[in-house]
Amino acid sequence: MLGTLATIVTTHRLLQRVLAGVSRLDTSKFDADLNATGNLVRRDLRKTFRQVEAMQNLYAILDIQHALPASRGFPASPDLLLFLVDLVDRHRPRMIVECGSGLSTLCLALAMRRFGIDGKVVALEHLAEYAEQSEELLRRHEVGNLAEVRRAPLEPFAFDGSSIDWYAEVAWKDLDGIDLLFVDGPPSKLSRNARYPSIPLLYDRLAASAHIVLDDYARTKEKAVVERWRNDYPSLVVENISLEKGAALLTRR
Repeated sequence: MLGTLATIVTTHRLLQRVLAGVSRLDTSKFDADLNATGNLVRRDLRKTFRQVEAMQNLYAILDIQHALPASRGFPASPDLLLFLVDLVDRHRPRMIVECGSGLSTLCLALAMRRFGIDGKVVALEHLAEYAEQSEELLRRHEVGNLAEVRRAPLEPFAFDGSSIDWYAEVAWKDLDGIDLLFVDGPPSKLSRNARYPSIPLLYDRLAASAHIVLDDYARTKEKAVVERWRNDYPSLVVENISLEKGAALLTRR
């Protein structure tokens, strides 16, 4: 019993010393870290809420009868999809060309159907797996008559003495009068200029009032591509659209 009591007294004294030491610690750094973490969490929650809000708007606007694949990450984020759908609503494009394919292809086709536009969405896709997935989406949502995914393996094109791989000409050489061009491919990881060819190769095929949307404008590579477009085509006006991954809207003066 005496041994147990001595142990309790010793432990109590040790705890008193520890607590006394803690009370003398400078907790300002801990508090600052805690506040910073809280700010990050609040920012992330605001971003997530914005994407949920955009997705709810998409479901309200479009006649979506089946489940949609995951967005964000590599696919277009809901806020970008909503922006594209709004462009379709306001400007009624009859010919939409997309560099890349996926959820955005489906939403553009659903928008064409929703707003009664007699037109077509043509998506250029260099990866067979993604092309098949996009085609299945279009079939399931019954908009295959409004959208087409074209296999377009990458081939080299020459620009100012350099070579850049882009979608094979056979896949887009018949396109003309493009009212809306959505540039979300090829992947920038292939080269820093991977998305540059879309304007020089398709510029003469754009309608006079065409709109061009570039995804991922928050990234350095995409900013450099837009700057190069502006230098090569001074008539282009660029608007920075504040979205999760950034977007640039380009129109002619």
